[in-house]
Amino acid sequence: MKITFQIVNLEIGMITSMKPNEQENARSLAARLLTKIEKDKAYANLLLRRGLPCLSDPRDRQLCTALVNGVLKNRSTLDFVLRRHLRKPVSNLPLEVRQILRIGAFQLLYTDRIPAAAAVDESVKLARRVSARVSPDHSEPKYAGLVNAVLRRVAVDGWDFAWPDARKDPAGALATRYSHPQWLVQAWIDRWGAAETEALCAANNETAGLCLRANTLLTSREAVKQELEDRGLGPIELCSWAPDGLYVIEPGVAIEQEPAYREGRVTVQDESSQLAAWLLDARPSQRVLDVCSAPGGKTGYLAQQMRNQGELWAVDILPERLELVRATCARLHLDIVHPRLGNAQVLFGVPGLFERVLVDAPCSGLGVIRRRADLRWQKDPEQLRALPALQLAILNRAADFVQQGGILLYATCTVEPAENFEVVKAFRAARPEFEPLDLTPELSSRVAASGLESLVGPEDLKQWKKGMWQILPHRHKMDGFFVGRLRRT
Repeated sequence: MKITFQIVNLEIGMITSMKPNEQENARSLAARLLTKIEKDKAYANLLLRRGLPCLSDPRDRQLCTALVNGVLKNRSTLDFVLRRHLRKPVSNLPLEVRQILRIGAFQLLYTDRIPAAAAVDESVKLARRVSARVSPDHSEPKYAGLVNAVLRRVAVDGWDFAWPDARKDPAGALATRYSHPQWLVQAWIDRWGAAETEALCAANNETAGLCLRANTLLTSREAVKQELEDRGLGPIELCSWAPDGLYVIEPGVAIEQEPAYREGRVTVQDESSQLAAWLLDARPSQRVLDVCSAPGGKTGYLAQQMRNQGELWAVDILPERLELVRATCARLHLDIVHPRLGNAQVLFGVPGLFERVLVDAPCSGLGVIRRRADLRWQKDPEQLRALPALQLAILNRAADFVQQGGILLYATCTVEPAENFEVVKAFRAARPEFEPLDLTPELSSRVAASGLESLVGPEDLKQWKKGMWQILPHRHKMDGFFVGRLRRT
């Protein structure tokens, strides 16, 4: 269904340039967003958040979201399928035409509620619009015929084709089947072997449930569970690892519209992120420092652990991100948080020493690929090589603010050892006054309380003793994360 497109300040070049009376639907908006994402490495979640209000029908917004995330998550696989029916590589086609083909192929291969004829027909209509826009004098090729022919062949063949040979090219085969960058798959194979890499890639492609945290200053997670289920959002499951976490199983829930969210009884925070903040063991009346605090999920949880008593300083480098921290704390009724604009490598203006310091360092984010469909395509090896030096500099500066006997916790949302174990190792070599603080007491209590023995192996227990833990999605059933906990002696 087409609707009139309303102009808003979206900061999306292709969209803000549209005329007020131009018609738009879920598929055309998806094609434009995907083009912007690939061309400019823009963030899919931000573009969707700003673009979806232009579609008035909730069903159109849901379809657009599914198309954008589905194409991003399965891009390599879709291109492999399309290449079988093209004379040239997909990359030789104009960027918008690529997205139209991918959107069409995604509907044909991955959805069961959209008729094949509708998927093909709507894609052809989009291709006609692209041809008319990019070549109004008809000097350039028309793409509608190409789109029609290719997608009809995809509809006939479906999944009836041979995958790349994993024996000849393990990395290429996994990269194609699970739609990950080949350089990243190869690095994981070198580290973990092909079998475990395949399990990690498969976990990255699973749909992650919406994870919430109950604000126990106002309620309990059991009460939140009951409230949300009473409002028809169920079933709700309690998190196993995070003691205050809950999962909303039903997809597409607009939690921001719920009274429990608006009134601060619940907030959105992934389970492993909750666990990282919980392991800092912040307590009432303490002085706590949260470095790189935006958007404020861990900040809010630290204040919650402190029972909103004490002093919590939250530092971030960007004013707009610091505003997110302020907004989160205000919604959660937290008044002990002192937002501070500043560079984490300098921490100018942060007063005194602290009993607890959290360093939630900037990282590659490769542990949360399943929640960020575009993330796998946003990174490259050069970016990863540059991060550890920055992470170590931030950790080293934050350590200066830990009082004797205080606890320092280093956290990232990545699975890369160079950003995790190696950073902690380099830090300890330079700062011998910091010793590992065993994670076993807290994590063992969660294992016993939730029956998680099957998810814990000897390597996990070894890491816990050393005050560190690499959480992996396929092993531990939550987002990839790293924590390293140290005490200043």
